[in-house]
Amino acid sequence: MGSRQHSTLVSTKAWRDHVGEPSTYDHRAFVKRHDDDITVLLCTLGEPVCGDERANNGVPFFYFYQVVFKRIGVRLPFSSFERELLTEINIASAQLHPNGWAFVKAFDILCGFFGCAPSVDIFLHFFEVKKQGKSLWVSLNNIPGRVLLTLFQQSFKGWKGKFFKVFCSDLVPSALDGFPLYWVKEVKTVKPKSLDKFPSNDREACQIQTSVGGFDTASLISLEYNAEALATYISTKASPYNLLSMFLLDSFLMHDLSTLFM
Repeated sequence: MGSRQHSTLVSTKAWRDHVGEPSTYDHRAFVKRHDDDITVLLCTLGEPVCGDERANNGVPFFYFYQVVFKRIGVRLPFSSFERELLTEINIASAQLHPNGWAFVKAFDILCGFFGCAPSVDIFLHFFEVKKQGKSLWVSLNNIPGRVLLTLFQQSFKGWKGKFFKVFCSDLVPSALDGFPLYWVKEVKTVKPKSLDKFPSNDREACQIQTSVGGFDTASLISLEYNAEALATYISTKASPYNLLSMFLLDSFLMHDLSTLFM
């Protein structure tokens, strides 16, 4: 089962503005493909987002914000990349600000387009973990000089009280494995790995993506299921030289170059 330490924030005053509100959103819409893996339930009125299984009869679960499902399109169960990232920076899924989840989603889309598995090391080469003052959330910011993705949205309104409780099903008890389930206080400060520590393919991928950079996060997310439009967007954003270099990497061989330069 996932990291099941008790929440370190459950008794703080900070979460009083972040408790459950009534929701009419159809929370079943984002789990249609995973009905055997997970169970999603609405939170109760006044329920704190940083609670843990002690308030749930000992049954493990995690919280997740509606906006991340509805606006950003994250789906459950989490991928191995998403689980590894949450574990690496030591946070529960609801601790990551929606803009951070948008970076994760857009990075995953980019990797999928180029036919490579998303890597936590490469992701953290471009993004740094930030926790601002007394804020309950953790943010991901572009590292200066390595702007791969733009900010998804300047601000979010009315989202803090709209979240769900996610449980694993009896059929797939491992759906909650491999990442912290409950809010933690000590977020890891992860220093980017030096490029000379990367395998050659990953090192070249970082260098090329740095030179391309500046992909619009909202555009990538909106085009996730439109392969032709996604290819057109990426080809107009990146120079032919950079795209060709990326395709020559062993891990970037999924797509036919002819579809990008017609």
